[in-house]
Order: sequence, then C-alpha cells, then structure tokens
Amino acid sequence: MSTSSRHRTPRLSPQETAVLVAYLSGLTMDASARRVGVGVGTAKQYLERVKRKYAAAGRPAYTKLDLARCAVEDGLLTWTERPAPQVR
Repeated sequence: MSTSSRHRTPRLSPQETAVLVAYLSGLTMDASARRVGVGVGTAKQYLERVKRKYAAAGRPAYTKLDLARCAVEDGLLTWTERPAPQVR
C-alpha cells in the first residue's frame, strides 16, 4: 500500500484486509468470517485492529461507513454509485 501526500495508509495484514473487504462488500460479520476461514470472534478482532491502525495513522474510522471511505481512499475497494430507482 502506498503513502499518499494527503493521508497515511496503515499497513494491514492480508487477513485484516480480507475481512475488511468482505465486510464492506456487504457480507455480514458471520459470512465475512466464513469467507476468510476464521471464527467470528477473530474477524471482529481483525476489524478492531484495522480501526486502531487507521486511528494511529490519523484517520479514525469508527463506523462501517468510515471504514468504507478509508478503504476506497486506499484503493482496497471501488465506490460505484448506482442511479436512484425511478419513481412511477
């Protein structure tokens, strides 16, 4: 992961990144843990570590939306907007 002039990017382990991306992609915590092959408690620990690492980098991420913003900024996810449904 690269360091941008705008913000510091924390070093996430492969497991932390995998759980983060699965969780932010819309999976539940249980499904994210299963996808990565760890227990739910371990997946929660990984996300807590990710939050601590972002806070230490000066980019606190308290909520799922905060984590998503950071992941998009760091190139871990892409943010695509979908058109609003048409009202008839």
